[in-house]
Amino acid sequence: MAQRPIINYFLPPRIEFGVGAIKNLGEHVKSFGGKKPLIVTDEGITKAGILAKAIQPLSEAGIDHVIFDAIQPNPTDLSTIEGMEVYLANGCDLVIAVGGGSVMDAAKAIRILATHEPPLEPYYADVGGFERVTSNLSPLICVPTTAGTGSEVSQGAVITDTSHNTTNRARKRAIVTPHNMASLSLLDPELTVGMPPGLTAATGMDAVTHTIEAYVATRYHPIAEGVALQALKILAMNIRQAYHHGDDIEARGQMLMASAMAAFSFQKGLGAVHSLAHQLSTDAPIPHGVANAILLPHVMEFNLPHAVDGYAEIAAALGINTADMTKEEAASVAIDEVRLLNKELGMPEGLGAAGLNRERIPKLAQDAMLDHCYKFNPRPCTETDMRLLFEVAF
Repeated sequence: MAQRPIINYFLPPRIEFGVGAIKNLGEHVKSFGGKKPLIVTDEGITKAGILAKAIQPLSEAGIDHVIFDAIQPNPTDLSTIEGMEVYLANGCDLVIAVGGGSVMDAAKAIRILATHEPPLEPYYADVGGFERVTSNLSPLICVPTTAGTGSEVSQGAVITDTSHNTTNRARKRAIVTPHNMASLSLLDPELTVGMPPGLTAATGMDAVTHTIEAYVATRYHPIAEGVALQALKILAMNIRQAYHHGDDIEARGQMLMASAMAAFSFQKGLGAVHSLAHQLSTDAPIPHGVANAILLPHVMEFNLPHAVDGYAEIAAALGINTADMTKEEAASVAIDEVRLLNKELGMPEGLGAAGLNRERIPKLAQDAMLDHCYKFNPRPCTETDMRLLFEVAF
């Protein structure tokens, strides 16, 4: 075996999965010693009646709580400061995130700020924040209401930075640390049944992108590779059913579990799709999962000469019979299958159709090079490459 540097792997947090799991929330809060949790969510979760399902077990257990529901679809550093102030002002001692990836990422940042000196600037990955986030954090329970981001099991928190310290516009930056791992991830498929088809498609393609990018990422992590392939198999078998028949609790549950698996797998790294997509949700704005879906086949084409073996394996995981194909043929068919999936799930045909102003591309390409994800892409990327990828996906 070739000489490698010493590697540290972090396995997922405790996961409780099953229909009705949300009913155990009160006892879990008590098991962590929580007396007054801050519930981080957004107005959509509140209006949809989903938050009430989380509050009920807390009320039944006699647990007081505070609600902070001012999280935007792309949470900013400013909203996390506001959440931290609510947490401290009310003497909270535990954080519960109820929502999608934006809510869970914001909750992670809020609990960091509750015990670390604000602002968030020193804790971003691109300025060495990994070393600055310590373990003195309150317990965090993540309750995902979408199946895609996998933030409930990841080390990352993606925040829109408005400080203008690194660029002349707000851009997404990541806080990455094993201390970001939730104390408990509570996966209840019933909470995802109400997702409309468009959101099901976007979050589902987010998870698909996680598995494909992670599988061919350059970091050595054979555990994550195995999880990525199995997650992709589950996604491929269930994403269409969840999209077309949103009340299918079995398909919803499979998507929720596969989403968590996909997020664990990107400990191996992601790639150029994410470095490009991170720029779009703050600029166009294009939802992150939609941006991933549009960009994915184009980046796969770009990577193809450097990822033939990996994409051939991905083709099989997508359910394609590759027995009579060469590796090159199977790898190309994998890209075709992603395009077909995008079409069936109603994804926009290009970034222009999704709302991107073409004149913004040069600046977006420049900002993409500030993102850390592309560093693990199987084919090295330059700013020119990023610009051309935006152009072909337009």
